[in-house]
Amino acid sequence: MWNRIILLFCLFISSFSFGQVTGAYQPAYDLAQIDSLAKVEQGGPPVFSIDPGLIQERLKKMENEIPLNYNIITHQFVEIFAFRKASFTQRMLERKDIYFPLYEKYLKKYGLPDELKYLSLIESGLENKAISNKGAGGLWQFMPYTARGDFGMRVDQYIDERFDAERATDAACQYLKRLYKTFGDWHLALAAYNTGPSNVKRAMRRCGGANDFWGIYACLPAQTRAYVPQFIAMTYMMNFHWDHSILPENWVIDIPKDSILVSGYLNLNTLTRLTGFSLDTLKRINPHIISHFLPKNANKVKVHIPKSHFTYFVQNRARILDSARIDLSAPDSVEIDTSEIEEATPIAQRHTYRVKRGETLSRVARKLGLSVSELKRINRIKGTKLQKGQTLVYFKLAKASKKYSKRNSFRKHKKTSRKKKKTKSKKRRKRR
Repeated sequence: MWNRIILLFCLFISSFSFGQVTGAYQPAYDLAQIDSLAKVEQGGPPVFSIDPGLIQERLKKMENEIPLNYNIITHQFVEIFAFRKASFTQRMLERKDIYFPLYEKYLKKYGLPDELKYLSLIESGLENKAISNKGAGGLWQFMPYTARGDFGMRVDQYIDERFDAERATDAACQYLKRLYKTFGDWHLALAAYNTGPSNVKRAMRRCGGANDFWGIYACLPAQTRAYVPQFIAMTYMMNFHWDHSILPENWVIDIPKDSILVSGYLNLNTLTRLTGFSLDTLKRINPHIISHFLPKNANKVKVHIPKSHFTYFVQNRARILDSARIDLSAPDSVEIDTSEIEEATPIAQRHTYRVKRGETLSRVARKLGLSVSELKRINRIKGTKLQKGQTLVYFKLAKASKKYSKRNSFRKHKKTSRKKKKTKSKKRRKRR
């Protein structure tokens, strides 16, 4: 009992001293509300390694349209990203150049603050194929029903436009603009992006009608309480990482690409084989295409092709697309001339594999003829371990059936035999 009272007193004194240094708002400290935000790990108030005055001064200088409040919570996350999660911060620095030009383009288009580009780091860690445990996906973490219903994105077994960086960024900017119009406060808009506008409004009512984030802080879900401070801390780290000895080492380089719009059926394996690059490369630069083919109802789907192969594609566009549009799996396929195709067009078939005791990812990948990364992507495996009895999904390319080729040869034979009969009957008439 007395230990708890002493602890609370220490927290109060610490909070007061920080207030003297920063002059910023300090949320009420309640041990039940601290959660993961400002945990007292050593049985006493937090001891910071970075000078509070330094962070506060830098945040003030950076502040543009979105307030970058300094307080103990924000400081806690700065230190988390600077020390405990320094590798995450470094990874963000290595990936940001792939997406930030796109983010800046759309933020400018919708008249939004440039610093919102740091929000995606908190949402997805700049992982384009990231999927949360609740089912939110992509760089901006849209739920399937929100993506479909509110922004007209296609989300099905063939195409998931949440993974299209441009499509998702455009939708995120629209949504953020809508939320700011609703609340008139950027912190509340960010909180609503995380937990939904209805939950923010409910928190405002529970906290006596307060109309700012820090005023409703105690009434928000734990994840949302951490959301805005994390955004502020990450904004700080992206600009002052060098002062904390965090520098990018292995830059992630995007593959230069051009785009085409495709409607209707398209076999992607045929497209890549005839254009001269791998299916893995196509999947990497087209994360929104989650199947080995586009369905018949595909309408103006953007397909990226590596710049290094785009000139050849343009020169042979008609032949490549005509061949890739042949659906050999269709029961009533028309007669085609396959003389320019080296081999029968493969069709992707779904298979499953049950993991045996002691098998590793690399061993299973070799057995199935896949790369480790492709196997992990298909089955959404985050770690490196497999469990005995675990069922893995993979796709195997099978050549078109002999039935198809026989059917076509039969049709051709049938036509030629008809022609022979006609010529014979004509000859008989002439003889008569």
